[in-house]
Amino acid sequence: MFVSSKNPRTRLSGAENYGATQQQTDAPLHCGVLVEARYMAHAQPRGVARALAKAGHRVTFLDPDGGLLDIADSRWFAGLDLLIARGRSAGLLARLSAAEAAGIPTVNRRQAVAAVVDKAHMATQLRAAGIAAPPTWIGGFEQVRRQIPRAAFPLILKPVYGDNCRGIRIVDTPRALDDVVWSEPCVIAQRLLPNDGFDVKLYAIGERVWAIRKPSPLCGVASAAIPLPLPAAWRNLARHCGELFGLQLFGVDCIETDGNLQVIEVNDFPNYSGVLEADFLLAGYVAQYAQARRRA
Repeated sequence: MFVSSKNPRTRLSGAENYGATQQQTDAPLHCGVLVEARYMAHAQPRGVARALAKAGHRVTFLDPDGGLLDIADSRWFAGLDLLIARGRSAGLLARLSAAEAAGIPTVNRRQAVAAVVDKAHMATQLRAAGIAAPPTWIGGFEQVRRQIPRAAFPLILKPVYGDNCRGIRIVDTPRALDDVVWSEPCVIAQRLLPNDGFDVKLYAIGERVWAIRKPSPLCGVASAAIPLPLPAAWRNLARHCGELFGLQLFGVDCIETDGNLQVIEVNDFPNYSGVLEADFLLAGYVAQYAQARRRA
């Protein structure tokens, strides 16, 4: 599938974005968008694809699970100047790896995506980096049921490789664990922090950061995403998380307690809900990144 524009000088609706001037003077790019089918109805990456096309770049959508990957066959990424990925499947990670081995610039890189797909790894790295996060235990379900102290409850249980709230369970008491059926070999148990039904989401595009107040997916509150003032400490926290995992496009899920943020999770390439003109900001960033790699 192709999204394209014949005018390489298209202006970006006044968006204050990365590389807008550079996009209008460099040769148009051919950008591949490697995206799992489940994300095709989301705001991203379709939004950034439309903005890239509007800026005059050629965009090709690629299905990471649409066929057998022959690692000796480079035709599927031939001619690409950039590969933007959204998804976490083994097929997507394998194609990212193959493209990077051939020297294709990728956003986000395969290693960075894999680092946050594994929530156990993510939790240990956040702890080692001194980033504030809820108390966390990792192990077999029976180990969790027998050994976590009563004072740790309530808990939220997560699969190591879950996403989009898949498999999450909340347990208020140790007795409630008796009613949980857990089929995976490992579980992440995390202290459930109190909140008002809303989370703080830090969105980052390169070094730029936005703070958004969003309803918690655990509370079922219906409300729009609302931009928040961004304290320097919150900006630094987001950048720290991005550097820790090597991410360029990412979100940091947080809960605010007494003005400070506790990090719940870091996610690669979110939808950027509530970020004004996110499509054009993303397009400007990735185009500038690819053009810089092309000139290097």
